[in-house]
Amino acid sequence: MATFALLQHYIEYITSPTVLLTILLLVGPILYTVRLERSIAARTITPSVIPGCRSLGLTGRSNLSGQHEQHSSSNDGGPHVKALFTYPIKSCRGVELAAAEVESTGLKYDRLLTFAQLVSKPDPGQDKNSSGISEPSEEWQHQWRFITMREHPKLALVRTELWVPDSRGRATNVNGQGDNDLQVPATKPRTRSRTRGSTLIGQLEKGRKASIRPASEDWAAQGGCLMVRFPFEPDFNPLGLRTEEVTIMLPLTPTPERAEAKNYTTEDLSIWKDNPQAVNVTNEIDKLALDNLRYFLGVSNPLALFRVNPQQQRAVTRCLPTDRPKEDFKVGFADAFPVNILGLASVRATDAQLPPNADVKGKLDARRFRANIYVSGIEAFGEDTWKKITVGRRIGRDKDGLYECDAEYHVACRTARCKLPNVDPDTGVKDRNEPYTTLGKTRKVDKGAYPHPCLGMQTIPLFERGMVRVGDAIQVLESGEHYYEKMFD
Repeated sequence: MATFALLQHYIEYITSPTVLLTILLLVGPILYTVRLERSIAARTITPSVIPGCRSLGLTGRSNLSGQHEQHSSSNDGGPHVKALFTYPIKSCRGVELAAAEVESTGLKYDRLLTFAQLVSKPDPGQDKNSSGISEPSEEWQHQWRFITMREHPKLALVRTELWVPDSRGRATNVNGQGDNDLQVPATKPRTRSRTRGSTLIGQLEKGRKASIRPASEDWAAQGGCLMVRFPFEPDFNPLGLRTEEVTIMLPLTPTPERAEAKNYTTEDLSIWKDNPQAVNVTNEIDKLALDNLRYFLGVSNPLALFRVNPQQQRAVTRCLPTDRPKEDFKVGFADAFPVNILGLASVRATDAQLPPNADVKGKLDARRFRANIYVSGIEAFGEDTWKKITVGRRIGRDKDGLYECDAEYHVACRTARCKLPNVDPDTGVKDRNEPYTTLGKTRKVDKGAYPHPCLGMQTIPLFERGMVRVGDAIQVLESGEHYYEKMFD
């Protein structure tokens, strides 16, 4: 009886308001600090070192950091490249670059991979019963279908890092500079004449030779590494203390031996109206990490990761250059065209048109539109009438060897917009209305795209290999009106 009374007295003591307040004041700040540190760690890409590889990407201040500032086109040096982005995994966070190698299918590494979910539906075919009468089939069709931020906005929080082989064995950027010295000087407008023995060609050739490394240096031997990170938070997570950052490492150019060891398979993948055969590389991902990613994204069906199959690239069939009727143009996992260009003044003008009560008013981020090349030095929507441009350098080969000249792009059409830009790239939260609602009121400027609004331009490189840098001048060779050819009838 005495023990019970003592226990009751103890419980009353520790549950008294004074004691509870004391505990809260002492323990609360400690728990908050732990949670804050974990939160910061989950949001920050921790610098990594991968032996034999160098980091390919801009660190520190983004070239879009001053995107909301008004610039006069007459004082901004004419149209030029303000920022460059490549998106290694479709709909995931991109990698900002100071310079990018460009291929006929787009920026190197752009939309190289995509996540997909397995979708099942009844087979529309018919079977015949014992009486010879046709009846609906009881079979099911199973199809891998790509996923995007349209339906899974948290893809915006899946971050990517590119690490490419480096013969020097130390972490540097694409230009061979230190990680904190990544700015590429603005270049002067170049003539269309060809030059030989240039530094640019030498850099590209040196980079390719450096990629050939012994198999013992694992990631270098696999063409480099794509590092993928996302924050995972379980259901029971008091004060956020159990939030962790999950890291996935993927080879950029896997060898045949790795493909066999990891049991890669080739399967049909649905991307809009196309069903190319793509390489299923899901076995590269640890099962627990894949389960956590599926939970994080809110995907209810089986989840897989696919890589572009070079032998099964999708054909570009719309808005083609009329002066090259016999050429075939290809694209990887981008929606329809290889390279997307967007003027920053067009984003600022759209921001100005947003309603005063819009949450994003005054801070509309150009990254929402996921362009590859962001352009400065032009008026709002000035890119709407471009038909053919040059930007950066083309690397070619003839009987005399390698040469370089201005890189030409066919500006195929305007970019028809969906609600994907409603997703905040920093939070992965999708706004119900903006900026899509405002675009729907102000940017239905192409009868072919109706009822979709348009912002930005889709382009096709008219070369096999080239380079573009931040600061490169853009020359408009041809202008005219566009009429969007729809993907679906």
